[in-house]
Amino acid sequence: MYKDVLRFFDEEGLIKCTQNLVRINSVFDSDVEGANESRVTEYLENLLHKEGFEVHVDEVVPGRSNVVAFLRGKEPGKTLLFEGHQDVVSIGDPQKWKYDPFGGEIVEVDGKKRMYGRGTNDTKGNTAAAFFAAKTIKDSGIPFKGNILLCFPVDEEGSMIGIKDFIEKGWADDVDGAIICEPEEKNLCIFQKGAMRIKVTFQGAQAHGCMPLSGVNPNWALMRFINEIKHLENFEKDRVMRHDYLGWPSITPTMIKAPLEGVAQINVIPDDCYVTLDIRTVPNQNHEALVRQIQGIIDRLSHQYPDDYDRFAAFIEIIDDRPWTEVPKEEPVVKAVDLAFREVMGSEPKYNGVPGATDGTFLQVRKGIPVIVTGAGDREVPHHVDEWVELDDLIEVGKIYTLAALYYLNE
Repeated sequence: MYKDVLRFFDEEGLIKCTQNLVRINSVFDSDVEGANESRVTEYLENLLHKEGFEVHVDEVVPGRSNVVAFLRGKEPGKTLLFEGHQDVVSIGDPQKWKYDPFGGEIVEVDGKKRMYGRGTNDTKGNTAAAFFAAKTIKDSGIPFKGNILLCFPVDEEGSMIGIKDFIEKGWADDVDGAIICEPEEKNLCIFQKGAMRIKVTFQGAQAHGCMPLSGVNPNWALMRFINEIKHLENFEKDRVMRHDYLGWPSITPTMIKAPLEGVAQINVIPDDCYVTLDIRTVPNQNHEALVRQIQGIIDRLSHQYPDDYDRFAAFIEIIDDRPWTEVPKEEPVVKAVDLAFREVMGSEPKYNGVPGATDGTFLQVRKGIPVIVTGAGDREVPHHVDEWVELDDLIEVGKIYTLAALYYLNE
């Protein structure tokens, strides 16, 4: 129905824009002055102004600002949000990269052109595709109802303060549906795993390693706790089983540190230690219930090991809590993306779930906005060394975004 509009889609412009974004280092590092998204913010602001969008740069914290832009239709109607974050994760050891992580180098692999660099896949390419979808509709002059809202927030790879600020300031109040632009191999993701980040701190008493009974070694408590956590994970897997779109739930110990402060030494029993848990949940799991179960483990072990030299003393801290989400296939925004996919790809879409949380988690949980997550890029490539995206994949997604917007807004 709207396929003719795609002749206005600027494929070369999309590739160049992605390359420009990738060449800007937007890894956030609180210990390094100026290591943030500010130069991406400036680039997007200038690009949107140049194309005649209504642009707002909204500071979240000093040096880190969301970019918000509108393309307004001539008739009242719904508001569709496209969301793609500005930040990228660390490159790790640069010596392990074959390609410049901030080079945006284009290479032919097995007959297909790829762009390499941090953010090509997650998610600067998809962010650029959302902009070019809106630009295509503007350039075509085709009438549409309502508004296209672009949100390019900061800190998605951190605590997601950007999207939280976007919501708290009211930008999402009138949004009717959202397309979250993340690397999902063009799968239509209607589920997102929940995520809880928990820190458990264990208290002991410092002593010489040759006289362990003169102190309290918190590492024994940590070991016992991790063993119990593995049992809890297995129990939850048996209880809820494997989800069709999200796979298995998980409770993963990630960071371990002892002591919390000061220098660790091989002949010193630390005064304290901690472990962090990265918990990923699926439907039929309740986050409050999981916290109660973890607290129950701590309480039980505290009663089981009360002796001074072998004492179990721990407390729990919830760092972040993002519930799982789902949206029905019958939601208008899902149906619009489904139809757009069929038009562009000439095949049926694959439905799936996001293995992690996205900014869309908060849009749905806090504002009740139906979200669908889709975009270009291999699902297993984000955060890897030599991150890449296929250029054809990126172009196809830009065209899917374009048609989805028109189908959604013009019903």
